[in-house]
Amino acid sequence: MGISSSDSMASINLMQKSMSASVLRSEILSDNIANATTPNYKRKDISFQAELERVLNSEKSEENIPFKTSSERHIPLFRPKDLNNVTPKINVEYNTYQNNNGNSVDIEKEMQESSKNTLYYSALAQRTASVFNKLKFILRS
Repeated sequence: MGISSSDSMASINLMQKSMSASVLRSEILSDNIANATTPNYKRKDISFQAELERVLNSEKSEENIPFKTSSERHIPLFRPKDLNNVTPKINVEYNTYQNNNGNSVDIEKEMQESSKNTLYYSALAQRTASVFNKLKFILRS
């Protein structure tokens, strides 16, 4: 079974978006850590992976719906979401308080999330390098 260039480009695009979101998350987690003692600072994080999963699942769901329109002007029942429209969104946690001074940062949780994010980014970088190595091998053949 061969590797197609469109599959490779889709994988690279997906990993590039994920790596960009991971870089943004790293910056936000660093801000949280830096402001761990700032009064009334509210913890921030991003939402990206859940939306990414919805988009990827929407591409699979399209085939399972036995619904057809009789005219081009009809509104379709299902519209697959476009991967290019998925962007990370910054969320601020207003309803949680970790400290008595109104700060919502738990330094241990931030350090743990930062480590997980670093591992995630490294895995994406290794996977991206693997795809490029496969493409390089194919081009040499």
